[in-house]
Amino acid sequence: MNQPIPRKLQIARRLNWICYIGLLLLFAVWNLFLPGGSIKWWLLQTVPLLLVLPGLAKGHYRSYLWLCFILLLYITASIVDVMMPGRGWQHGVLLVLSLTLFFSAMMTSRWQRMQ
Repeated sequence: MNQPIPRKLQIARRLNWICYIGLLLLFAVWNLFLPGGSIKWWLLQTVPLLLVLPGLAKGHYRSYLWLCFILLLYITASIVDVMMPGRGWQHGVLLVLSLTLFFSAMMTSRWQRMQ
């Protein structure tokens, strides 16, 4: 018997996808369209995120947990970059997107296991 998906889980999943796609788009714009970017950096930034994509698409709660571990690297790097003078807007956007994705993925995993 299938139970209806709780509203908070639906919202968290939507927020996950919005932030996940936002991060991928940020890295694409940052490295492929702005001066100073390169394909090498774009691959280095996007490949770790793409590793969990199949599991996220299937809705596995462990993929959300792995995404949280991966995001810790992005959060740490973006906090350091935001605190350095002369950095661009991209670092602030990266920090906000990665923190939001971290918390929403963590809660999605928890709520999904409780269901």
